[in-house]
Amino acid sequence: NTYGGVTVPTQKGFELDLIVGGAFAENVRRLTANDTFRRLLTSNSPQPAENSLSQPHLVRLPSGERKPSLHEAVKSVVTIFAGDGMGSGVLVSDDGYILTNHHVVGSRGQVRIRWQDGTNTIGEVARSDARRDVAVVKTEPKSTALSVRTTAVQLGEAVFAVGTPLDKSLANSLTRGIVSAQRLIEGQPYIQSDVAVTHGNSGGPLLNEAGQVVGITVSGLEPNGAPIGLNFFIPIADALKALGIQPQGQ
Repeated sequence: NTYGGVTVPTQKGFELDLIVGGAFAENVRRLTANDTFRRLLTSNSPQPAENSLSQPHLVRLPSGERKPSLHEAVKSVVTIFAGDGMGSGVLVSDDGYILTNHHVVGSRGQVRIRWQDGTNTIGEVARSDARRDVAVVKTEPKSTALSVRTTAVQLGEAVFAVGTPLDKSLANSLTRGIVSAQRLIEGQPYIQSDVAVTHGNSGGPLLNEAGQVVGITVSGLEPNGAPIGLNFFIPIADALKALGIQPQGQ
């Protein structure tokens, strides 16, 4: 007979089954009566339905009237460390919600956030959508959130990418370009731009001249390892939709 994966030799057959079975039942009863055991079970329980992408997640996004200078907007862009990897993110809510890429946070529940002033906070991955490659992280904010502009960008419009290319020492780098095209790739909309980005920029924002977030950096074409100015960004409206984020109090 097997109990908890251990085979028990039985010399008296049914009688021993009763003894072992009774002992097992008594141990289960004692475990379920133990306060510590119950707390452990509770702490490992699934996340509440609020965190399900099928349910809207209300986030207090700043008013579109908030239009900081690019100098000020850079302060709301962070570096995200997840294991051995590094990427970027942008604060879009004064209560601590940061947008980034799914491939930046991976399957981790927690990441480290480094702010422009050099301070660090721990971020909890609140939601993530691998198909759209977007995620939202909740942390203690150390800056002022940027507003988002959900209307479509225009061909030739000036845009600015902010992030941490290649190394943490290059955090909050700002580059300038224009909107080159709007693309539909495998059924997903993208903004194409010649604004310079590379590894580490992933998850950082694409800003307009008013310091508003219009997109999230996701990828670039680098034949033979060299950037050629063909870079792609997730439109901010599509990123929010994929994460089930709805503005609160607007």
